[in-house]
Amino acid sequence: MIDCGFPVIRYSPGDSYLQRGQHHGEQWREAIAELVTIRRDMMHEKNPHLTDEMIDQLAQEQWDATQHYDQSLGEELQGLCDGAGVTRTDMVILNNYTDFRDIHLADQGCSSVFVTHDGQPVVGQTWDMHGSAKRFLCCMEVPCPGFDLPKVMYSLVGCLGMMGFHPAGHMIGVNNIVTYGARAGAVWPAVVRRSLAQPDHASMERELVNAPVTSGHAYLLASPAAGQFWEIMPDLVEPLERLDTDRDGYLFHTNHCLGPSARYREVRVGRKSTTHIRYRLLKKKIVSVRSFDEVYALLNDHENYPKSIFSNYQADSKDPSITCGGAIGDLMQGKIRMWRGDELYDENFVSREFNMGVPEIA
Repeated sequence: MIDCGFPVIRYSPGDSYLQRGQHHGEQWREAIAELVTIRRDMMHEKNPHLTDEMIDQLAQEQWDATQHYDQSLGEELQGLCDGAGVTRTDMVILNNYTDFRDIHLADQGCSSVFVTHDGQPVVGQTWDMHGSAKRFLCCMEVPCPGFDLPKVMYSLVGCLGMMGFHPAGHMIGVNNIVTYGARAGAVWPAVVRRSLAQPDHASMERELVNAPVTSGHAYLLASPAAGQFWEIMPDLVEPLERLDTDRDGYLFHTNHCLGPSARYREVRVGRKSTTHIRYRLLKKKIVSVRSFDEVYALLNDHENYPKSIFSNYQADSKDPSITCGGAIGDLMQGKIRMWRGDELYDENFVSREFNMGVPEIA
């Protein structure tokens, strides 16, 4: 089994999107192939009636939707295919596994928080997914036109990026919610990358709410000005509470719908899911959280372990999730921390620090 070691993949500003994907794919060819095999096998195990022909057809629809949505990111995906020597279907499965699976339901999730105190917003989330993914986690530094520093992404090798921070001080995070009405659309990491590329909070918001999504997600958009969750699915966009940084407070989300309209579109959460347990723990603990270090401690909290905020509950479903890592950032100071594993119990725990400084102005 391959362990990538939680690397930092750095894209060159001089490379095209196609070349970035090619270099990424070539460097991590064996790991990408192994991760694709794992995820393809999980799809078959979860739904034995899903044939290879059906997977190819649905993957092609998602590939075409992504190419139409963002040609540059489509070229990066093609470069990843070329460099890693995998098919387009493989690349869609790797990037859009949770949504692809929802088209046909999910037990994976995350916990996301936004905390602001004395005008200092701190944001973060855990990454809860199938434990097999932990070995393939990485960080990415992606050039940001008009800025001296790159965007910093939390990702998997072979993926466009799962969440990230922009040198202008804004970020995007994602929680999975399982809703009815999933259909082929752009792969969700492309939505993350395109939304994060926008120069300010308002532009990022406009980009996100108009994206051709495949399935349901709760997106966290945050900046030095404000934080807000949006519950978005193919036929519904619902904003939740917005918190401006000129007042103290907090927002948080796990993996069940909170919006009054979104709740009617939600697939009933499985009894093995920890989303409500994690939500109650966050609600109890976040009231006393203020600082970067306190947010980090909250996301790594082990109360009620293994059904904790940092979860290691191996449900007896065919697709159980555990907390594989997480990321947090101080949006005014530009301090970012990304980690893989459990700092208390994981001998292969790895943490990376990034310093983006105070937000730049484009």
